[in-house]
Amino acid sequence: MSGRAPRSRTRSERLGRVVVTAVFSLPLWADLVAQALGYELFYLADPKLQAVWGTLVQLAGGLPLYGDALGELRQGRAGRAAAASLLSTLLYAGGLYAAVINVVANVYFLAAGGLMLLGHLLDYLGSRRTA
Repeated sequence: MSGRAPRSRTRSERLGRVVVTAVFSLPLWADLVAQALGYELFYLADPKLQAVWGTLVQLAGGLPLYGDALGELRQGRAGRAAAASLLSTLLYAGGLYAAVINVVANVYFLAAGGLMLLGHLLDYLGSRRTA
């Protein structure tokens, strides 16, 4: 480890996290919107494919959140990032289990992605208040 202090993220980096998580969540939202409009999109309704999209959301949107959570835990505190990471991981695991038993898992993956999105949004809004 170097003796330098860690660089704080800029607002644009924080907004980038929000956008990446939202973009990777779009296919999960598209299935719900299509069902609400009375359409059945077979390629979005398959639980295994929902698991793939949920995994992409968890990796692309969750990795920065997991890094923040580990940083908080190293400092001896558990904050917003640690809580959001833990809850989104539990919801993601529930979605994977639902996909394995071939039940619609979209709700679990949406909840996990929504929780990560909320964590990133609160981080971004917090940076706007301090700037």
